[in-house]
Amino acid sequence: MKKFNSTDLKAIALHTVAMLIFWCLVFLLGRIIFVCVNSIKAVDLPLGEINRACIQGLIFDVSIWAYISIATCALTAILLWFIAVRRILTTAMWINAILGAIIIFLLPAEAVTYNAWSHHVDAGSLLMLADKPSLLFASTETWFEVLYIVLCGLMATAMLLTCVRLGRRVGKLVYSKSATTDETENKVLNKILTCVATLVIGGLLIIPLRGGVGIAPLNTGRAFFSKNIFANHIAINPVWNFMYSLKRLGNTEMTYHFVEDNKLDNIMANLNKKSGTFPHIFSSSRPNIVVILLESFSAHGISYLGGVNATPNIDSLRHTGVYFDNFFASADRSGKGLTAVMCGHPSLPTIRMIQYPSKTQNLPFVARSLRAEGYESQTFVYGGDLNFNNFNSLVNMAGFDNVITEDDFDSNQMSDKWGAHDEYTFERLLETMDRQQEPFFDFIFTLSSHEPYTVPMETVLEDKYLNSMAYTDRCLGNFMRAARQKEWFKNTVFVLVADHGHGGPENVGVADRRKFNIPLILTGGAVLPSDSLVKTYGSQTDIACTLLSQLGINTEDYLFSKNLLDNGVAQFAFFDFVDGFGYVTPNNYAVYDNQAQAYVRLDDPTDADTISGMAYLQQIAKDFKGR
Repeated sequence: MKKFNSTDLKAIALHTVAMLIFWCLVFLLGRIIFVCVNSIKAVDLPLGEINRACIQGLIFDVSIWAYISIATCALTAILLWFIAVRRILTTAMWINAILGAIIIFLLPAEAVTYNAWSHHVDAGSLLMLADKPSLLFASTETWFEVLYIVLCGLMATAMLLTCVRLGRRVGKLVYSKSATTDETENKVLNKILTCVATLVIGGLLIIPLRGGVGIAPLNTGRAFFSKNIFANHIAINPVWNFMYSLKRLGNTEMTYHFVEDNKLDNIMANLNKKSGTFPHIFSSSRPNIVVILLESFSAHGISYLGGVNATPNIDSLRHTGVYFDNFFASADRSGKGLTAVMCGHPSLPTIRMIQYPSKTQNLPFVARSLRAEGYESQTFVYGGDLNFNNFNSLVNMAGFDNVITEDDFDSNQMSDKWGAHDEYTFERLLETMDRQQEPFFDFIFTLSSHEPYTVPMETVLEDKYLNSMAYTDRCLGNFMRAARQKEWFKNTVFVLVADHGHGGPENVGVADRRKFNIPLILTGGAVLPSDSLVKTYGSQTDIACTLLSQLGINTEDYLFSKNLLDNGVAQFAFFDFVDGFGYVTPNNYAVYDNQAQAYVRLDDPTDADTISGMAYLQQIAKDFKGR
């Protein structure tokens, strides 16, 4: 009697197990690379914590394997009626091998990106590169790119060979001992039973795909097991995280619900309180306004904020005007910082508002508010590609009548990566200001202090980031000295502020105050006080209201901006990152991670203001949804 031959079914089962081993090896190697590349963050992390992170992350690795294996099972169940199962599995093996090689080639790049951004690459990060893909390696030097390709090529080849070897051993183990003659095999029965069993295996794989049998599917919060945020990020599988972010990419309806609506309104009313009484620090009702947005300037290189003195001109300029020491970046990316300064509006942790022109077009713009009050001459200067990260849409909506970009500079003025060096953009701004009709509003965004920090200056500081700050500071100093000789200087206010913070030489994380603490200085001939320190807590979103209030311009449209010089203003600063937020007051530095649904830093757990940060984020999401 002919009987069922289970050889194909055994091969499918063994192949599935072999691929589980393969993908666990791929992501284990990825985590080792991740820790090595970010060794400065891992140096104080116990080995046991790293091991636990790898174990904690297995659930994500297995989920990726389950996705691929379910697809393999489905295809096998279909194709086994037309093609030998052994050939199907061989093809699947090669697909796994190629995917593994590609992933192991990309994981080191993801680790390097994390080193700069302190978060894993997500779908939103790719949107930032969509307009100019060549900028993917804009933050690295040529020698590193060559070394990267060589080493990753070797690792990818090794992983490919590992997968092929596993697959071939499965084939040899199963099929070399099989009986496939007609006397012992009912071919139709074999196909039916093998098909059904394969679909059952695929169905069962939904359990590891979802992360278990519970009601809630797997999410990034499952990776959070430690109070050390870097340990949690080791556990996160970057491939799974990217896939998860794709699902949420188009979710412009995202909401955060921490408090009931009536309580939210009360909290926001308290945060928006003001006395309406403040000192007038400008000598003119309509001075020229120049905003200087400094790339990546953080507390690490600014002495009055507790860092090393990499920026002596910044330190000197604070004595010529009004400066703030409890001032924070609104977020961790340039696009978010640009929106905060230009519109007085924050972004959401996982959504860059600048990517949604249909939303940003409804925001108030400082440039528009000033134009309505007679500031007809307006110039925007950026030495790079304005299409990057959708900057162009924001600048166009603001209504600048003169826009200067990398296309306006000679090739010998350009850096290898990002665009024109800061000395040339400052020179161009100075030339433009000489021709403008007063009162004018100008905005310059520097870029030389962006990684890879290559600047046309002798090395004055060993750390490349701090050295690039020193270069931009030198360019700023030369610009300000030249500006003082101009007739228009006596009626001009310069607003010096960073676009976002930076991890600094120590590459500190979000739980460290220095990550987001940035400078804000108001100086120039039209600023009356000198060497005046303001200790009010605020962020980039507050520049709009502070500046416009001095000019007597209505600020009611700037819902998330407050006048930092108002005597009765609420004392707080809010910032966000992927995926969390920080809320800083005179008594507390609180950092909340939305994935972990817990605070990763909370200086004063008894502080009642901790709920205010949650409410503030909830209000931002509510506002975004309604735009």
